[in-house]
Amino acid sequence: MNNIDMNLVAQSLNQKLAVANYTAASWEERATQLEQEKSQLKSKLEELKKQNDEKGDK
Repeated sequence: MNNIDMNLVAQSLNQKLAVANYTAASWEERATQLEQEKSQLKSKLEELKKQNDEKGDK
């Protein structure tokens, strides 16, 4: 393989790596959003359980 071929291979691999890094960052961001949603839903569920228990006490 000559230098030009090696440069093209390196360029191609760098592009693939950049795409993979972007994809990973996107998934990480989505995972963070889902964790936040999960936390909010857990809080809401606890709130509803508490309200339900209070109604049951009456």
